[in-house]
Amino acid sequence: MTYFPLSDSQKEWLERAETVAADVLAPNAAETDREGAFPRRQLDALRDAGFMGLRADPAHGGLGQDLLTACLATEAFAKACPSTALIYKMHIESIELVSRVPTPEQAERMVPRLASGEWLSTVAGSEAGHQGGAWAGALKAAVAKVDGGYQVSNVRKSFVTAAGLADSYLFMASVDSEESKKPQQLFFQIQQDDLDWTIDAPWDGFGMRGNNSSPMTFNGFLPDARLINPEGKPADFFPVALATYVATYLGIAAGCFDLLKDYITDSTLADGRRMGEVETILTRMANCQIELERSRALIYSVCAAFDENRHGSARPFFEAKVASDEVAAFVTGEAMTLGGGSAFAKQLPFERYFRDARAGVVMGIAHDIAVLNVGAMMFPKPKDDENAAK
Repeated sequence: MTYFPLSDSQKEWLERAETVAADVLAPNAAETDREGAFPRRQLDALRDAGFMGLRADPAHGGLGQDLLTACLATEAFAKACPSTALIYKMHIESIELVSRVPTPEQAERMVPRLASGEWLSTVAGSEAGHQGGAWAGALKAAVAKVDGGYQVSNVRKSFVTAAGLADSYLFMASVDSEESKKPQQLFFQIQQDDLDWTIDAPWDGFGMRGNNSSPMTFNGFLPDARLINPEGKPADFFPVALATYVATYLGIAAGCFDLLKDYITDSTLADGRRMGEVETILTRMANCQIELERSRALIYSVCAAFDENRHGSARPFFEAKVASDEVAAFVTGEAMTLGGGSAFAKQLPFERYFRDARAGVVMGIAHDIAVLNVGAMMFPKPKDDENAAK
């Protein structure tokens, strides 16, 4: 159950997501993790169920659903198969801008294919110098403006989900700006064959083993037509990118907790007691339940505030990211403890969720960086200090 009030539409989409998660994602999740296999069948099921264009503009073939609905679906998928959920999250993030503010050519040629799921999309945004955790504040890799487009020379992205397998990439870069002393950040929606690219190392992750998140190097020429939002129309991309991360790790916590609850309910100890009668176990499970509901309430509230245009700043999304990181790490850690030697020996499914949960602490925006951003927003620099720094 959820204590947060959902609309009839949100409930309907959540039920649809839970159905495909139970029927297709969950039965294949263990094999996806064990083999490190890209979950093509699971993604096809999400496409066939209509989820790939969940937030895309209906004018261009999408369904136009709100952020909370997208996060409810992502959470449901992550409960069943975190690797599939993360790939899905990247697709939703990748097409957010181009589906909201497309050029006429993009609206006609690209967005319908992205919204329908004919093309799987992902994000090529992480910089090699960030070491996978965005520890260093650095600009996106630079491209050069040339006649008719942009020259891309040895641009390396350190972790690209669905690397080499996606049909489309949200490609992030920077270019020197004539209007400002600071380089301008640019977003491109590129097709797989727009640039020459290489996969620089195989993916063999500790967790999220099915997402094929490999480093890639890009070279070549991007025409002006690939640039997203050249007119600079209002478009709020960051909340969608971060909130779908948050939903993924909330789902990991919730999925592991559901399995743990079933295990404790069905297990009897050597002295004849049910595990659910042991006070230590009851206390640990109650704490997991409370932390889950506390985190879920924050996360759903942040999404609802965005949907109602009252979120105000990025801070609530950083707070939600911190909450989801912590609840995923806490609940999966408790599951490993309560599962004991059986969990450690991989006789129970908890260690898979435990490994997947660690990705939330170090990837996307690293946990420590998210916490620091919250603190910095609580105590912003005085305007005089900002002007002096310039």
